[in-house]
Parts: sequence; C-alpha cells; structure tokens
Amino acid sequence: MYKSLTAALAASLLVAGAAFARDAIDEGRLLVKPAKNNTFSTGEFIMGKAELYGYLGDLKDSKKITGIVLQDADRATPEQKHLLVIAAQAQKLDALVEEHGKLEPLADPTPSAPVAAPSAPAQ
Repeated sequence: MYKSLTAALAASLLVAGAAFARDAIDEGRLLVKPAKNNTFSTGEFIMGKAELYGYLGDLKDSKKITGIVLQDADRATPEQKHLLVIAAQAQKLDALVEEHGKLEPLADPTPSAPVAAPSAPAQ
C-alpha cells in the first residue's frame, strides 16, 4: 500500500513540475530577462552566455522560435545586451527589446570595430 501511495505521490509531483517547467516563449520569441553576473533568466532557468547560445539553438530547431526579446532592459548591462545581439545574429534570430509595451530592435551598445584593410607594403 505504501508503494502505491508513494508512486501516486511521485507521479503527481512530476505532473505538477512539468506544468510549471515551461519555456518562456511568446509569439515565437524567447523572453529573456537580465540576471546577476552577466547571466540571463528565462522561464525558470538562469544561464550564462554559452548555455543561452545552446538553448537558443535547441529552441530554434525544436520550437521554431524566430527571435529573442529582452525584457527589463533598463536592468541589463551593455555586456548583456551585446551578448544577446551576438547570440541572436549567430543563430539567425531577431534580437528585440520590449520598451513601453512595444517591441523594437535591440541595438548593440558595443559593436565590433570594423576590420581595416591591410595596407600595401612600402616599396
């Protein structure tokens, strides 16, 4: 009797946990918030840049996401914004920011410096 009760309790906890372990996806875009130490929060997960990059790739393939939305952008560091733009570009996703209830493109605050053309050797 205890085994069946334990099994039923475990099953109900598993179902309840699955109900809360959803991805933070809205209209095909992953919703991301800034967290401490240049990490990111999405759904119930907190991840660094490498984990976020892999997660984006997985969601692009499995859930067919088309973009990433930075929420609470006023709390994000320039480095976090830069990391999101770079990750989105690498995964060929839109990088957006939610401001005043509207979605706008996320501008990279620290764009890469243009590569200078090599100069010809002096003769």
